[in-house]
Amino acid sequence: MIKLQKSWKKLTSKLPKLSERQKYWASSIIFLALGAIFLTWFLEYRYFLNDFTRVWSFFFGSPTPFYFNALLMFLLLVFLWGLIGRPGVAFSTMWSLIIILTYIHINKYNSRGFPLLPEDFQLASQAATLTKFVDVWSIVRMVIAIILIAALTVAFEIALAKKLHLHYQTKSPSWTKRNMIGTRMMIVAMAGLAFFFGTDFVRHNDGSRYEDTFLGTHFTAWNQNRNYDDNGFILGFLYNLQKLRLVEPDKYSESKMEELKAEYDAIAEAENANRINPADEDVSVVVILNESFYDPATSFQGLNFKDYYKYEGDVTPNLHRIMQDYPSGLMYSLDYGGGTANIEFETLTSLTNYWIDSVPYTALLPKTGAVPSIVQSLKAKGYSTTAIHPFNGGMYKRNIALANEGFDTFITELEMDHKEHEGNSEYINDKSAYQQTLDVLKDSKDNQVIGLITMQNHTPYNGDTYEETEFEVDFDLDSEKAQREWEIPTYFQSLHTSDEYLGEFIDELDKLDKKVVVLWFGDHSAGLFDNLNDKGNKEERDLTRVTPYFVYANYDAGFTTKNLPTTTPNCMANTMQNILNWQKSSLYYLVDKVCAAEPILTPNYLQGRELNDIETMRDYELLTYDILSGKQYWLK
Repeated sequence: MIKLQKSWKKLTSKLPKLSERQKYWASSIIFLALGAIFLTWFLEYRYFLNDFTRVWSFFFGSPTPFYFNALLMFLLLVFLWGLIGRPGVAFSTMWSLIIILTYIHINKYNSRGFPLLPEDFQLASQAATLTKFVDVWSIVRMVIAIILIAALTVAFEIALAKKLHLHYQTKSPSWTKRNMIGTRMMIVAMAGLAFFFGTDFVRHNDGSRYEDTFLGTHFTAWNQNRNYDDNGFILGFLYNLQKLRLVEPDKYSESKMEELKAEYDAIAEAENANRINPADEDVSVVVILNESFYDPATSFQGLNFKDYYKYEGDVTPNLHRIMQDYPSGLMYSLDYGGGTANIEFETLTSLTNYWIDSVPYTALLPKTGAVPSIVQSLKAKGYSTTAIHPFNGGMYKRNIALANEGFDTFITELEMDHKEHEGNSEYINDKSAYQQTLDVLKDSKDNQVIGLITMQNHTPYNGDTYEETEFEVDFDLDSEKAQREWEIPTYFQSLHTSDEYLGEFIDELDKLDKKVVVLWFGDHSAGLFDNLNDKGNKEERDLTRVTPYFVYANYDAGFTTKNLPTTTPNCMANTMQNILNWQKSSLYYLVDKVCAAEPILTPNYLQGRELNDIETMRDYELLTYDILSGKQYWLK
């Protein structure tokens, strides 16, 4: 304390010539400026997962963006100072907020390999549910850190604030004047406006693939990790604020959408004359998103996952049997280690997240009303519709989004009749999820559309989940996080039992006296494979982003191919309808062209290259905007 006071006096040696009020203003500004540099360093240190080497590299290697972030931090501190009236309390408040913010970031990054984004806060209402995915003791440590900061703040205010000229009040009898309310509100306004205008260049970017900044850096629309790494956490976060809204595409108008709708209605009318109405064949449809299901035997673009993570035996034998017997392929996931709701959205609606880069379930679908989907399409043919999710129905606002996609019934963990768990896992297992699906199929006389979103393979992969694991996995532990040594075998064991239940489910469908088609897919891999995901080689990173999918039928569906294209989720429902030769709504005839031009439509894969068949892709963008943010002319 004494050293700090002496250093402060030396730094402010000229202040005695000033009045007490002037000392307060000068000392507060110096204190907050230094505090801003420290908090910016601390924020980047936490962003880089407590890695000193990376944060010092950013500090010394990119001083311009670092100090610009520090300037923005200073403005935020000044804003809080104006509101609170105490620079020390403003500093500690911001420090506590950063601890909370970066705690959320670290947990997300460790499970998914992506930084915290603004749209993640749309799940704030599910905070209690999300705590199930993190270590309770890490929350306790965070709370203790915040309590310590609060205690230090009290001690600082008592012992040093006045001595460092950081506390000042006038002797006016008026409370307003004594606490300088007018001056402080002016500070709030000035800091707020300076922050607002100083960040306009990043908040209102034009959305281009690469955008240069005056800081000597650039933003990459398709790579948020790079944005945060190169521009700092604050600028990276602000860049993504524009992702919460859709920008109206050029040439969007009622007449343009009417023209498009008429074009594809005509195509649908002509093509459907030679196609099968699934309702006439009494075929029920089950769309299954299997949470975090990845095939460790995957090969893609000449690379084999097993070359990086070696193991003996077959983790998913039933999957391999089914994929040999029925049409199957690889789905290029939109994300690594997460993003389930976006994948679910694309699969069911056949729209794309390519121009959205947000979470439509939380940001858009609650406001849209009914949207086109495979569910709505079959519902119009007289199908009953049921969604099943063995977890909290409010997660990702599914209770709203699924209804808008056409599901009339939603069975969550609360309504399920089957609720078995794997060992010490907190999630209902796939066996129960599949049994619930079979119950719905058996109990209904109507044709059914069932959407099942499982939970068994979801993170965390705790070492005590299973008493024993069957697969020893050999990998370069030096380049991985230490906990991967037990997390990966636990994940493989979950995949193995999940695969067992999949085989049992297909066997039960084979016996069922009702025609059923199943579109089944894994939504993404677990976020455990640092040795691949951190590679500079895109093909190696791609290997963690492809999951299996297949189309199964328990009757002779006349399949003419078993090799389905590698594609993103927006194409899968259309692919299923095509190989079954089913009648489709007009939207899917546009999707035919889209998937022929760009079967893999996601920034992670395309890496900023220009799209093929730009005219078709512009029509697709217009359709996506019209339904999710526009006037929905397509639906009229």
